[in-house]
Amino acid sequence: MEKWDCGIVGGGAAGMSAALQLVRARKNVIIFDNDTNRNQVTQESHGFLTRDGITPAQFREEARRDLAKYPNVTFVSAEVTRIKQKDAASFVIETHDSPYLIKKVLLATGIKESFPAIPSIASFYGKSIFSCPYCDGYERKDKPLILFAETESGIRHMGKLLLNWTGDLVIASNGYELEQNTFSLYEKHGVLIEEARIVDLIGENGILKEVVFENDNRIKRTGGFVVPQFVRKDRLAAGLGCSFDEQGRLMVNEFGQTSVPDIYAAGEYVNQAPSSLLLAAADGARVAANMNMHFVESRFS
Repeated sequence: MEKWDCGIVGGGAAGMSAALQLVRARKNVIIFDNDTNRNQVTQESHGFLTRDGITPAQFREEARRDLAKYPNVTFVSAEVTRIKQKDAASFVIETHDSPYLIKKVLLATGIKESFPAIPSIASFYGKSIFSCPYCDGYERKDKPLILFAETESGIRHMGKLLLNWTGDLVIASNGYELEQNTFSLYEKHGVLIEEARIVDLIGENGILKEVVFENDNRIKRTGGFVVPQFVRKDRLAAGLGCSFDEQGRLMVNEFGQTSVPDIYAAGEYVNQAPSSLLLAAADGARVAANMNMHFVESRFS
């Protein structure tokens, strides 16, 4: 069986940025990706200098084209089902079709959203309802927006943030009863808070027009933001015995290495929280440089 220097699980911004650093460091790299990136619903990605407004599909296509120039990289379009340690110097990455022998592994599969129990919210997500105002707030500036959030902390953080882009904001807690000081916090800014459960989102082709509540209140909105829960897309790190903190964050050192030697992680996978393309790509490049330095240092040990 051929033995690869680096196996990267996840072909998003973090994974492919890491791959670029590693192939240029003359490492044989294999990338596993099954095209289930959560930003597929995104129409435009913003905040990445020279790439502002690019679609995720175009970003991935251009990244693959950059990598394809190097003979020491291989793409595998498959889901990784398990990673197991073979010996002190190698791991086996398993897919439904084949096993692959790897010296070092980078986990970069990212996260996925778990939405509040609001009817049909997923059909509006990425078109008129979003989760990141830094990514999509500018295009909604000064418009009548709504924030969907079911936690005090989410409402306090995101509500304050959204007032940077619009003064016409409604907050919907979908049945979650808020503390009085949260009402007081937003009252002076003219923000309406509706605690009643949501029974319907009305719109066409993913464009929100109206929100209907169980108390028969109906509020017209042109779009909004949601505070979802974020979960990892797989249990590969847990299966390897990697350590997590009490908040569920994957524990890594300053080099991006987990508690299991030669298993690294980058991007959203580490903190189980969303990040921009720019930040994910930067983290992937940083961890890849550390991985290569560990290869280099091993020659002198």
